[in-house]
Amino acid sequence: MEKRMPPAQARLKDPASYVLPRIVRTSRLDLCPASVDDAAAVARAQGESHAELVPWFHGTMGTAGQERDARWQSERLAEAVEAAQRRERLSYLAWASGVCVGAVDLIPQWRRGQFRLSYWVRSSACRQGYGAELAPAMIRAAFGALDARLVTTGHAAPNTASAGLARTLGFRQIACQPLGYEMPDGLLVDGIAYAIEDIAVLPPLKIAWA
Repeated sequence: MEKRMPPAQARLKDPASYVLPRIVRTSRLDLCPASVDDAAAVARAQGESHAELVPWFHGTMGTAGQERDARWQSERLAEAVEAAQRRERLSYLAWASGVCVGAVDLIPQWRRGQFRLSYWVRSSACRQGYGAELAPAMIRAAFGALDARLVTTGHAAPNTASAGLARTLGFRQIACQPLGYEMPDGLLVDGIAYAIEDIAVLPPLKIAWA
């Protein structure tokens, strides 16, 4: 007889009671909470990557000039710090040998134990396997440190790189929303959503957090 799981209940724990990791470390990466002090490094990473990232992040990115501006990035990072303090969005920057190679956000729904994953890798660091490290590292930290039940992610249908990484990491597709994403030129394309409910599906990755 198939064993039925008991119904899940909303959690009443205060989100502020969760201790956010100060660092999540893999063999090549240090993932650290975003800080205003990182503005110059983020400006260099986002500035060089604007053309590649803007098709998928145009709703949240600035112009190419803004993204290259450390002062503008400082204001954005200050907002990210405040969002983390309110436990609304947890933003981490990925560092390799002292260089910012990307970032990952976890957007929580604490009562559900659900986190939405968003990430980017700078252009000069693409095709070096960093996405396949930073994304599963934060997924493992979400389950291990933040008591996640479910981690979701998604992308516009034309974003084949994100689709490939989702499959590599073991995400299962849970939805396809017709006309769910608007491209910068106004073209409407499908939005694809994925979920992970158990880190056992992830490829092996040695990580630690503190």
